[in-house]
Amino acid sequence: MRHFTSKTARTIALILRMALGILFIVSSVAKLLSIDRFELYIFSFNLLPLTWSMLAARVVIVAEILVGIGLVANIAKRFVDTCALLMLVCFTIFLCYAALIGRTDSCQCMGDLVGFNPLHSIIKNAVLLLLLVIAMRAKPWQWHPRWYIWLPVVLAPTVGVFVISAPDNWLFGPSEELYNVEQLNTSISADGELAPLNLDKGRHAVAFLTPSCGFCRMADEKLTHICRRNDLDSSAFVYLIPATDSTLAPLTLDTSSFIRPGYLIPPMTFALITYGQRPMLLLIADGEVKATCHYRNISEKQIVQFLK
Repeated sequence: MRHFTSKTARTIALILRMALGILFIVSSVAKLLSIDRFELYIFSFNLLPLTWSMLAARVVIVAEILVGIGLVANIAKRFVDTCALLMLVCFTIFLCYAALIGRTDSCQCMGDLVGFNPLHSIIKNAVLLLLLVIAMRAKPWQWHPRWYIWLPVVLAPTVGVFVISAPDNWLFGPSEELYNVEQLNTSISADGELAPLNLDKGRHAVAFLTPSCGFCRMADEKLTHICRRNDLDSSAFVYLIPATDSTLAPLTLDTSSFIRPGYLIPPMTFALITYGQRPMLLLIADGEVKATCHYRNISEKQIVQFLK
């Protein structure tokens, strides 16, 4: 693309270029700060497995940072411009798909910083594309840094993102979570409070969640998408929620707190079984706990193999 010949136009284009670069960097940092939400948003489309969704979220963040740095540095102009243009176009196509299937929740384009829905972000990207076309006509600076200067600049954000926020499956494997075995066995026995759920027969994914816990809400979303993506029997997922009102009877169906309905149980029973930890997921086969998970080590593969 031809550069502007007017000094004023070149200055405006250069300012726009740097502003767009800063916006790309801010957007990537905002996503990184709310990485759990961003990877869960990608996973919610049921296009990628959970582990690949975690990786894809970080690849997008790294790509945004590098493009932002390239725009601010105003070097490798043709390559950086092409990457920025392709990135905005790909994001817009994905957002159009999200809008067409009826998604109206936050698309996490700016993380938790700004709650844009797909339609808002499509409009935002259209404006950015227009500004980018103008910024592409800025004149590049006449300097060509050697490899030992630009290579660390590329590696630093790439390594940094995966070190600061490594995918959960890199850090957390199967583990033995602490729970009260005796209390659980008593509760699911024939005379126990949880007897109506028949947890002593068949296979169940039993989640202990509280509505006020952000990670519990995300665990709910993660389990719901695992169930839908793999066509699992939804009745195998049992949510146990501590009742806030002592007058509520045990096992009263609750349909308002989470995506899936759960059962209200006395807070003391909840606390005694989990030792106050939440979210906690127990994979129970015929009354015997086969695996325990917290939010970080919920494994799609493990749950699918267990229930199927």
